[in-house]
Amino acid sequence: MTDMNSSSPSLLTFEVISTRTINDPTKYVVYSIRVLRKGPTPDNHSCLLERRYTEFLELYTKLRQEFPDIFSSVEFPKKAMVGNFSAETIASRSTAFEYLLTLLVSHDKVRESATVMDFFLIKELTDSLKMISDKKYSEAAVVLENSFYLLNKLLTPRHPQLLRLLCLLVGCCDAAISQQTRHFAMTAVQRFEAVSDTDLLRYYVPLLQLTATLLQNGDKELLQERLCCMKRRGMRVDGCPSLLEAVLSDLS
Repeated sequence: MTDMNSSSPSLLTFEVISTRTINDPTKYVVYSIRVLRKGPTPDNHSCLLERRYTEFLELYTKLRQEFPDIFSSVEFPKKAMVGNFSAETIASRSTAFEYLLTLLVSHDKVRESATVMDFFLIKELTDSLKMISDKKYSEAAVVLENSFYLLNKLLTPRHPQLLRLLCLLVGCCDAAISQQTRHFAMTAVQRFEAVSDTDLLRYYVPLLQLTATLLQNGDKELLQERLCCMKRRGMRVDGCPSLLEAVLSDLS
């Protein structure tokens, strides 16, 4: 089984590659940011993050309050009464956004804070949960895959937030009958082998059960034996919710 290791956040780069103006109902600019990893290992999974000025302002304001020693001296573009849509303003804000993101990922305690996790994930998670509720599993899987690769660059491979997102992605891919299901399921199984967090282990049995249906021969038998061993130790194996149901129950 192969795994995708999280990269070093110090090697991450953030680049505003495009902007677009929205009128819904007020006028504002959306900034599209490409997240890449530099270094000796090629980055095969570049990610896109779309945010507007007000979302960056909220992030910056919270970071100044929570981590004043790091962000109190950081300058941030102020709101403007006019000129918000000029090329000069957009370029200036783009530079400020890139710097802010680069700075925050360079500090472990900042990068893993709830404020930063919400900024990087909450919008996409909310959108994907709505899609799942509407049974648009394929569309939700696309959003979740991008978010997974993004968080995979920011967090350690077995970070609870990342593992929960990965399990949601696996369950969504399975519901969508996606060819990617096996790939992500095997990645999740490998990462769970060293996990002891009881809140996360409730996903382990449905993950093993789902993955076993996707494998053949030795790998399948290995997972089935693992499930039998867990059952012999008194763990609940039969009648468990599906992986998708288990994760959704925690997110609802």
